[in-house]
Amino acid sequence: MDKYLRPSRNDQKWSEQKEKLLNQFKSLTDKDLLFEAGRKFEMILRVSDKLGIPEPEMKRIFQEL
Repeated sequence: MDKYLRPSRNDQKWSEQKEKLLNQFKSLTDKDLLFEAGRKFEMILRVSDKLGIPEPEMKRIFQEL
């Protein structure tokens, strides 16, 4: 397998974190957790709004993953 086709360690870690969030918050979808480089804050705001969780609390949840 070409080394450039393998997921990076960060990709694998995000995949695991995403699964934890999907299990913890059943109303979230893969689309809600779409990660774009340099846009993590926007994703946190989007998830925070959808779940009705204040932004600081949502940041804490993400940091604890």
